[in-house]
Amino acid sequence: MTIKTITFHQRSGGKTGQILASPQIEKKLAKVEALYQRYHGIKMGRVKFYDLALTHAREAKAEAGGYLQYTAEAIAGIVLDHMHKELGKAVRRKDVSEPIAIEIGNVKIDNLRDLARGKRGNQKGKSTLKVDANGKRILTPRNPDFKVA
Repeated sequence: MTIKTITFHQRSGGKTGQILASPQIEKKLAKVEALYQRYHGIKMGRVKFYDLALTHAREAKAEAGGYLQYTAEAIAGIVLDHMHKELGKAVRRKDVSEPIAIEIGNVKIDNLRDLARGKRGNQKGKSTLKVDANGKRILTPRNPDFKVA
């Protein structure tokens, strides 16, 4: 049995594969995420970034045609390049009071903070599972009409 070694870039599927289609885009995203973390103190939401790039890629595809994966990769590269430049300037300035905005043609992002990762889980802080006085889950049958004999 041989060990499979991969020396080339393997593209993922779905949103990730449409955006991160090359090693260069992945490296640029890693740099931007590190700068974003340093400036804002929270992680950048990749899914929010993917949605932003794919929205504009779909608009470009509707206007000019072509393949979505190539358009999305190009748009992601351009947006990441502008984000990298602006975040780099802001980190060097060490002034975190002003929001960072970027404008690329008719695409405008007023505040890069909007791309921050969202909170996970139940936002109310309460568990949706029923628990007893000891904090153990109360198991309920899937079928409410189920009776134990």
